[in-house]
This record gives sequence, structure tokens and C-alpha cells, in this order.
Amino acid sequence: MREVKWVDKSLILKDGVELVSRIWTPKYEGSWPTLLMRQPYGREIASTITYSHPKWWASKGYTVVIQDVRGQGASSGIFKGFSQEASDTSETHAWVRSLKECNGKLGLYGFSYQGLTQLTGIKDSKPPDCLSPAMTGIDFKNHWSSDGGAFWWNNNIAWGLQLAALKMRREHNFLGWNEIISALENKSYLRKGLDLLEKYDPNSFVLEWLENLNNDNDFLKIKLISSWLKKPMLIIGGLWDPHLKGALDLYQKSKAVGGNPDIVIGDATHLNWWEGSQNTLLDFFDKHLKSDQEINETNSLKLRKIWNISLKKWDVIKDSKVSEYKFGLKSSGTANFEVIDGSLLKNSKGSGWFSIVHDPWRPSQGEGGHLGANPGIFNRDIIDKRLDVGVFQTSSFQEDLKISGIPILETSVMSDQTSFDICVALSLVNAEEKTVNQFSTGFLRVKNSKPDEECECKVEMHPTNISLLKGAKLRLSISAAAYPAIGVNSGFGEDKLGAPTINHKIITLSFKLNKTFVKMTPFFN
Repeated sequence: MREVKWVDKSLILKDGVELVSRIWTPKYEGSWPTLLMRQPYGREIASTITYSHPKWWASKGYTVVIQDVRGQGASSGIFKGFSQEASDTSETHAWVRSLKECNGKLGLYGFSYQGLTQLTGIKDSKPPDCLSPAMTGIDFKNHWSSDGGAFWWNNNIAWGLQLAALKMRREHNFLGWNEIISALENKSYLRKGLDLLEKYDPNSFVLEWLENLNNDNDFLKIKLISSWLKKPMLIIGGLWDPHLKGALDLYQKSKAVGGNPDIVIGDATHLNWWEGSQNTLLDFFDKHLKSDQEINETNSLKLRKIWNISLKKWDVIKDSKVSEYKFGLKSSGTANFEVIDGSLLKNSKGSGWFSIVHDPWRPSQGEGGHLGANPGIFNRDIIDKRLDVGVFQTSSFQEDLKISGIPILETSVMSDQTSFDICVALSLVNAEEKTVNQFSTGFLRVKNSKPDEECECKVEMHPTNISLLKGAKLRLSISAAAYPAIGVNSGFGEDKLGAPTINHKIITLSFKLNKTFVKMTPFFN
């Protein structure tokens, strides 16, 4: 590796706020195409939990700028989350291009928060030459805070406390920092997290999101800039990343304004990516920042691939075509305690009924998938043995079956309470039935329903891509809780109650299976 060097430099914004950046360059003199990441966690870290260190990028012939956003790290000002980034981003772009270390070519990289900062800017400001938003979304309600109106309890409370701990460090509040880190280490944040946020970071956008969901308030809207969406873009998503629907939505929005983005959805969680991801990024930047020839983005062969979970290989993402599978559900009422009773019938209408009782004292667990504390493939065999989980399973497939797209459960259900959750999971059962590998989950929170009256519900699951091989079985599991991924429903519509309380109600759900089925929808509508 070539030796590289770094230096800290400051940008003074128009309003007087100082933004501090660490800049890595190849050791020998010159100006280089520049990669910029704007992040709130510390420029020294440089998101090395998911990306190669800036030294590596510099060794490949790039200047790398990692900037502490307003109110974070060494930058001055008050951190207000995403709402602050548009103006700061555009001013930063102009500044980076003016640096002697930059040859005028600017590419953006970063994931999650730093993925979204790539997409925010002031209208009519000069766009970057290329960008690579990863593991991020553009809709705060549906891509950041909730699934089906159900708040991401574990993920967002933990994330909010991480940001609150950074605030404590800036304020030299050792007691506050210790209380927060202790709650995260001993898992008490699941019950005490809201109180800690309100105590140490009362203006946290996580609290705002929860309040918005609870009161059906509007969420902050990110105004995307068409000229930026038309630039070369590599969208990176993960099959186990909670923001995957955001990546798909961003792809569609870019296409709608005339863009032609690349998209890669890998075998990845939010933090753990697949081998080869860094070289994919490097090839993208080399193509768009180092090539002397202008690339025809309209006609060039684009990178659109998704990992196949069971075959362990890459598939091409189809824009609209999807296999027309539809599965009906059948039970005589014992699907929650006899696997043999609950049937999942391909291209056949369901029949019968089943009921489950949700006891908040021991809520059904939400593990693995895109929201579980340990995201990814999860063997849910033990969970499916619980009597508060309904299980519906196909017979062994006589031929291979491909499931690719977004599964949706439609059902008719009666509840004895005004609020309830429907939590669903799709799993691959191997031929010996020793493992029940969950590969897609979905959630729906229903509020203000009329007790003991039928309610038509639609539960959209997480996008997936898997081949069910001959001899395997497909399983659908239905429960009324998925704690701690989703906060436990109180039964009376109070969404601030994540952990069970003395006031939580027992909830009974009864499903009419002649009105219940699972269908596949395409990645892009």
C-alpha cells in the first residue's frame, strides 16, 4: 500500500458554524478525484465498520474527506439531525472542490445517516459527479421509523441512545454517558430507553418519530433534487437491512426523473456486508471519477443484482416481472399447536379459521430478519412451537420454486381490543425439517378498530430473493407480537409503551382463512 497522509481542515459556513474534516491523500504531491463522507459519529472512525479505511481509498488514488456534521465531533453548532443537512451539504461540496487536494471531481459515499446526507442539498447547487448511497431510505415514516405503522423499537431506541451518548461526550457529562452505556450493555434500554432519551436528549428525532406515529402527525420530507438523481449512482442495499425498501424506492425515483442507477442488494445486514463490496465501490468510482472518456449512462450496461439466499449466488434484479404465486391458508382451528393442521396451499383458496391469544407477560419474540437484535437468517423452530403463533406450511415442493419480490399477507381478522399487531414471517423448512430458516418478516399495527368486528388487513413483508428447492417446504408464521424488534401493543393504542406494562391488555385475534392469502409483488411497481 502506498503511504498516505492526513490533515484536519475547517470550513466556516455562511452562518459562522465551523465544520471540521479529516482529509487523507496519497503521500506524493498532486490533486485527486475526491470522495466525501459527511457523518455524525466521528471523522476518525470514518464508518470503518462497513468501509475500508480512508488510507485504502487514498492508496487507490483518491483524496478522502470525512466531515463531522454540524454539532457532532469537532464541528461547532447544534446537531438537529437530518433537517440541518441540505444547506451544509451544498456548501461543503463547493468547499471540497476548491481544495488544492481535489482535482474538481467529486464522489460521495457513506451508509445510513451518511447515505442520506448524499441526497440532501440546495436546489440548483452543483451536483456531485457520482454518489453511492448505501443502506438508507428517503421516507422517515416508512424507511426509518416503522413497518406498517409499528415502531422499530429495538433499533431506534438503541440508535437514539447512541446519539444521546455522543451528546453527553461533547458536554463532558460522564454520569449521563455511563447511564446510557450501562442501559445498552445490560439491555435495560428496552424498558428505560425512552426515559433516558427524554432526560438526556429531549430533542431527539427518534422521540419525534415516535410522537408522529402515535398522533398520526406528518414527518419531515426530504426534497430530492432531480439533477442529482440523474448523476451516476450506485445504490447499495442488504437483504437484512431495515432500509431496503428505501433503496428500492430511491432506485425508482431516480429512474422516474431520467436517471439510470446501478443497484446491488447483497447478503448483508445494516453493519455486516458481503465480501467484495469494497471492490464493487472502487470499480464504480474508478469508472466515473477517473475515466477520461465520457460515459453514456443511458446505453451503458448497468449493474443490477441481488443475492439469492439459498443458492448463494447473484441474480439479476427484474424491473417488474414477478412469479404469480398465491398461497391460501387452511386450518380447522389448531394451526397454533399442530403443524400438520395449518396448510399453505399454492394457487388455492384457503378455508377454516384459527385464533391466537397474545399475553403481554410473555410476548412472542422477534428475532433475526431485518429488525431483530441479531439480523439475518434465523432458525425460528423454537418460536414456532409457541401456542401463540399460528403455523402454515406447504407440502414438499415437487419442483424448484423462486420467490423474488415483496410478499404480502392479506387477511380478515377480529380482535377483542381496539388496537393489535399482526407479525408474520416466511421461512424455508429443509427436507429433514430440522431447521426453520426465517427469511422475510413483516408487521402491521392496527389502531382504532372496532372490537369483535372483521377488519381487513394487509401486511407487507421485507423484500426477499430465494429459491425453494425440490423437497423443501415453505412456512408462514403469524403472531400478535415480535418483541423487542417491535414494541408490545398495549391493546388500547398507546404506542409509547414498548415494553410490557401493568396496563397492557391481553389480545385475542381470530382469523377467517377463506379471506387470507399470501401473494408476491414485484420489487418495483
